[in-house]
Amino acid sequence: MAADIVPLAMICREVGGDRVEVEVLVPPGSSPHTYELSPGQVSFLSRADMLVLNGLGLIPWEESLPSRVGRPDLVVVRAAESVPNEELLPAVSEWSEGQGEGEAGGPRGSETYDPHLWLDPLLALRIVDAMEEGLERVDPENAGYYRERASELSARITSLHEEVLRRTAAFSHREFISFHSSWSYFARRYGLRQVGVIEELPGKEPSAGDVAALVKLARSWGVRAVFAEEQFNPRVAEAVAEETGGEVRVWTLDPLGDLGDPRKGDYCSLILYNLEIMEEALR
Repeated sequence: MAADIVPLAMICREVGGDRVEVEVLVPPGSSPHTYELSPGQVSFLSRADMLVLNGLGLIPWEESLPSRVGRPDLVVVRAAESVPNEELLPAVSEWSEGQGEGEAGGPRGSETYDPHLWLDPLLALRIVDAMEEGLERVDPENAGYYRERASELSARITSLHEEVLRRTAAFSHREFISFHSSWSYFARRYGLRQVGVIEELPGKEPSAGDVAALVKLARSWGVRAVFAEEQFNPRVAEAVAEETGGEVRVWTLDPLGDLGDPRKGDYCSLILYNLEIMEEALR
């Protein structure tokens, strides 16, 4: 089996247990927005039973991938299809006056919605259900096994949500600027406010005017933290912080995790890893 990003591979492994082997297409440390598949990975997919994709344009090639593989019997699970339209956020998630934190508009499509669904634990519960259904299609003889493991994982994620809700309620500061819109769903769920993003489009660095506007935003909102990401160079985030004259500090989050790192090698650990950094940044 294969999953496009590490967090979905985490969920697949936790539901599938020792009945599955999962290949991650976008390796740790790489950006899903810019990563290109190798010929070997495409070859592997020709032998896989199930392909898990996030959807909503997170990865440029993901919609064409099933047809490239050429396997009509390949079970494809698209995480985004498990989330109703009304729970999706706009792709450009700079929550300013006039744009509600829960707004979404237009038809479902890669150009419309923010794809970073997995960072909201309650939306992750829907992904768990979709993963269970996909595994049961591939291996109906072990349906009971997958159902039990999915139920256990859902219980852990529900408990995780309650812990995050309790800990974020204690934050003294609730506003932040992020490298791009990864944390929009998390912010909406837990009453935080992403007041600006450094890169609205992957690879499009802000101009000097954009940086000045972000500094103005940071000052007007009393922002204390800019969240960089491990998959991107922090240089621009550091430049924004420096322009505030020391009022803002850069903190590095990891929205994707690493299966080989015990600090963030499963779904719940990944969320808690980032929560601990946010607690330091926003206390």
